[in-house]
Amino acid sequence: MFICTKQKNSGRTGRSNTLPQQTVFCLVRHGSTDWNVEGRIQGWTDTRLNADGRREVEEAARRLQGRGWEGIVASDLKRARETAEIIGHELGLEVLFFPKLRERSFGPLEGMNQAQVEVAYPGSRPERELPGLESKAELRSRAEQAFSFLARIFEGRRMIVVTHGGLLKAFFAQSLQTEERTVANAETVEVVFADGNWRFN
Repeated sequence: MFICTKQKNSGRTGRSNTLPQQTVFCLVRHGSTDWNVEGRIQGWTDTRLNADGRREVEEAARRLQGRGWEGIVASDLKRARETAEIIGHELGLEVLFFPKLRERSFGPLEGMNQAQVEVAYPGSRPERELPGLESKAELRSRAEQAFSFLARIFEGRRMIVVTHGGLLKAFFAQSLQTEERTVANAETVEVVFADGNWRFN
């Protein structure tokens, strides 16, 4: 379920006998990769952060310091792993990896830019005809399940979650009933789960 990596002291605090009703997540999109710059579809392809991406994440980590975060959960894809490990190192937090936080699987589209997709699959070819391409409905369902699970596991905590732009868009649309919101590389967005509902913080 979770894969754990060692960092410095976790910085977690003890829990009181009365469980808090509010769980806070700081959602972080991974830093930039060369494929982001080139406009190529990444999906489950295991790309790494580039130098700009690492700098972006270091800056994000500095903004997150001193705010009582207790741990980090991240997608297991390399660009998210690196992002989480940089933040974990800076904040002294334990990092857990959760594969359900992966980006949308784009199957045969991965590695292509938009122009190449239009040449390879002209017109409005149905998604279901592309093997390995996760539909938007499937992605939204996975995002909702993943965050609902994390909200139960980390009830009352303040956790950082490192994931991907596509999964965040799906989560916002499915669980916060918003339009699909674009999150920039290394951008942070806080959400709260309380009384069975999600909201932006």
